Amino acid sequence: QGSIRVGTSLKGDVKSWPGYDDGTWWVQDASSTLPALVLSQALYDKNGSDESVLSDINVVDMCAAPGGKTAALLSAGFGRVTAIEANARRSRRLVENLERLKLSEKCQVVVEEGQNWIPSEKVHGILVDVPCSATGTGARRPDVLRRDPNLKELLTIQEILTNHCADNVLDEGGLMVYATCSILKEESEDQVHKLIKRGSMETLPIQPHEVPGFEGAIDENGWLRVLPGVLKGDLRSTD
Repeated sequence: QGSIRVGTSLKGDVKSWPGYDDGTWWVQDASSTLPALVLSQALYDKNGSDESVLSDINVVDMCAAPGGKTAALLSAGFGRVTAIEANARRSRRLVENLERLKLSEKCQVVVEEGQNWIPSEKVHGILVDVPCSATGTGARRPDVLRRDPNLKELLTIQEILTNHCADNVLDEGGLMVYATCSILKEESEDQVHKLIKRGSMETLPIQPHEVPGFEGAIDENGWLRVLPGVLKGDLRSTD
């Protein structure tokens, strides 16, 4: 698996591009690929990457639609991948994308609020891409910077969802990747600090080999904050 940047030679509706109907690729912002890459590589480093080992690993993509992160986890070779999505409309798009990529048979899609979902057995890894203000997408969606999001409500949802995943979904010794598309520390670093203070979790620093090309975005805590300008050349605008 890997990522390529589409140049100016391909234009128009992505559905008309070569390979779309064959399900050989999906579209995702470069920075959006990182949470799944980090979780996958961390699980490889912990457990090994042999097929016989990966087949026993159970991972969850929380707030999964439209499916790019789920597809990345499925492509990583894990034996069981569960995608949780609360919104029925978005879940249909998730299923459609997985079907196009020929990955739907390998994934269980659950339409339910994440903070209410409890697995039959706890999982080895979970990607928690929480609902947020989306202020980190302002470079291509400037309207989000003009909105007045109910940040208090979002912060409450983020905390409830993350605590639930830590207490009721993730197995002891399991790995969680917490992610947002927000530039606000209240939704990102501050939420992680609150999770750590509860006493049941500790953070592992992100390693450079887990985020190739984004090594400069790793901060003093070993956490990742991606802002425009992190990459060099014509990718400097990546959000």
